[in-house]
Amino acid sequence: MFYNQPLSHRFGTALTSDIESGRWSRVEIAVAWVRRSGTQHLEAPFKKFLGQGGFAQITVGVDIENTSAEGLKDLLALQADGNIEIFVHHNEATATFHPKVYLFHNHTDARLIVGSNNLTEAGLFINTEAGLQLDAPLTDPLIRDARTALAAWRDQDSGLAKRLDTTLLNDLVQLGYVFPEQELRKRRRASNDQSNARRAVTAQPLFKAQKYTAPSARRAHIPTAQVPGTVLLMRVRRASETARRTQIQIPIRIVRTNFFSGINALVSAHDGRSHQLVQASARGGLNTVKTEIPEIEPLIDPVLRLERTATAIIYQAFDAESILGSPIRQALLNGFEMSPPLSSSSIADKERATWWRFI
Repeated sequence: MFYNQPLSHRFGTALTSDIESGRWSRVEIAVAWVRRSGTQHLEAPFKKFLGQGGFAQITVGVDIENTSAEGLKDLLALQADGNIEIFVHHNEATATFHPKVYLFHNHTDARLIVGSNNLTEAGLFINTEAGLQLDAPLTDPLIRDARTALAAWRDQDSGLAKRLDTTLLNDLVQLGYVFPEQELRKRRRASNDQSNARRAVTAQPLFKAQKYTAPSARRAHIPTAQVPGTVLLMRVRRASETARRTQIQIPIRIVRTNFFSGINALVSAHDGRSHQLVQASARGGLNTVKTEIPEIEPLIDPVLRLERTATAIIYQAFDAESILGSPIRQALLNGFEMSPPLSSSSIADKERATWWRFI
């Protein structure tokens, strides 16, 4: 499977699901950077995984002032919940430790994901990132190669890796290998200010600004409606292919989820306009909600990406065969094949149905 973030996947959602799925007995991870913004999303899944007897090994780099002291501290704190080993990899020469490798396995099967996602909130949910997943037997040559590389990166005999404990963490901070997040934010602001100073205040931006929101960390049960960053993918059907080509019907099963709680309109990411949600009844009962999506009028097979913010649902519309629409359609199709299925269909006839999947 190919991960296309944030358009059709949120890697953090898939990662936390794999960690707490109960399928895997061991997790091996190697990333360049970790921050508390990322570890806050992993705390609950890892507590469950470790509490069920799982074993985890995580190797982290400390180059280019991106890993934070808090991120390492949070990983170290997970040792109180079970069997987890944290390693720091660093080369005193100019080489940067930059892999992003995630390996899950049990006694027979493995799942390998290689991509660009670090253990930061931006890397897990917001940034444009990519990854490739391979499911294979544990004995597969590629899986063996990945396990060998992961073991080499945490090999303390190499002189490039050390097992993290409180003493090493304190040394890393005192010697300037890592910094507290407040200091990292201060340094980032100074760098941004310097970059902005080189551009005229009135300079015309060359590119569009497209904002994405990460979900809240799961510390307790939080209704979906209160989790900005939750994303819904849909393949929608028009009310009519002739008279009402811009009107869609949203199945009541979706509208009754917390995702739509408190929402009475959808906001277009294309032009900022709002389109009201209108309840429709049949035989005396509410059975669907209608709304206008003007952008789908010329499209052959429309798909939507809807993102919940704190106060709104913002949508993007694409044709399923377009460059941006194809990954959404494929993510929906992949969801039908998963066990249990992550995609749903409004009716049995999928060609005529509305499809949806939360990511």
